[in-house]
Parts: sequence; C-alpha cells; structure tokens
Amino acid sequence: MARDDILSKIKAAEAEARSAVQRALEEKEKKMAAATTESANLVKSAEVEANDYYDKSVAKAEADVKTKKQSIIQSGAKNVNSMGGNASTKLDKAVEYLMKEFMGSLHA
Repeated sequence: MARDDILSKIKAAEAEARSAVQRALEEKEKKMAAATTESANLVKSAEVEANDYYDKSVAKAEADVKTKKQSIIQSGAKNVNSMGGNASTKLDKAVEYLMKEFMGSLHA
C-alpha cells in the first residue's frame, strides 16, 4: 500500500469520525430538546391537575360549610319556635294567674 493510499484512508476515516461525532451531537441536542419539552408539558399537566383538585376541594368544603350552616340555622329556628311556643304558653298562664289574683283581691 502506498503512502498516499494510507494517508487518504486516514483522512477518510477522520472525516467519517467527525461526521459520526457531529451526528451524535445533533441527536443529543434533539433528545435534550424533546426531554425539555416533555418535562415542561408534564409540569403544566401537573399544575392543571393540582388546580383542578384545589378547585374541587374548595368547592366541596364550601358545600359542606353551607350544609352545616343550613343545619345550624334550621336547628336554631326550631329552638326559637319552641321557645316562642313555651313563652306564649307561660304568658297565657301568667295572665290567667294575674287575673285570678286580681279578681280574688277584688272579691275579698
């Protein structure tokens, strides 16, 4: 093999190696870009899911509070009505008692 042949093959091998390195670097950049895009999409998706969960949790808590508030209001209204009825009955008895006392003192 002649010296020129050997040098020519070395140069061809070097060029092929540089080309392979260049292709590998380009492939690495593409994969990094794809991974970056995918990770950004995953983060966005996680944020959307977290916001949805938060919104649903807040809505459920608000509904629970509203239900509890309504229950307390109804219970209070029932107690007020009961007290009102008792007060009315006691007032009637008090008036009746006073009438008896007043009438009794007039006849005495």
